[in-house]
Amino acid sequence: METVWEAKVFSTGIILFLIVSVIVTLYCIYFLIKSRSTPEWGVGKIVCIALIAVLALINLQSIIDRYTELQYALRNSTTVEGEVENFQYDLNGADSFSVNGVNFSYPVMESSIGYDIPKREKNSVIEAEGQYVKITYYSKYGVNIIIKIETIY
Repeated sequence: METVWEAKVFSTGIILFLIVSVIVTLYCIYFLIKSRSTPEWGVGKIVCIALIAVLALINLQSIIDRYTELQYALRNSTTVEGEVENFQYDLNGADSFSVNGVNFSYPVMESSIGYDIPKREKNSVIEAEGQYVKITYYSKYGVNIIIKIETIY
């Protein structure tokens, strides 16, 4: 078995938001340093400081939420192994399938860590009916959320 997809705290979305936040923060720091010669607190300085604080809080909260959810998922996970059955994919991305009677559907809006790459995307792991997989998942609000996929190639 080879792990081909696994939930992580730092996803592409989190990393991109962190990069944008760093760029905005550096620009604000540059603005604050450049305007240091002005003795009064202008609106620009207040906005920059507030923006840095808000971005830091959003990034911190996102990372904490994903870490907490991933730890919960790992503690409450179950594994199923077998062939992909009842595979249905929609060009809009609403894929679904089952493995040994366990149903999976994605993209899952309730989870920020679950597998959600539809077949129409080139890096999709679930490709066809009959594909042999081992899936680690947990249930949340009656939905099975995939946190790890292993395959045999």
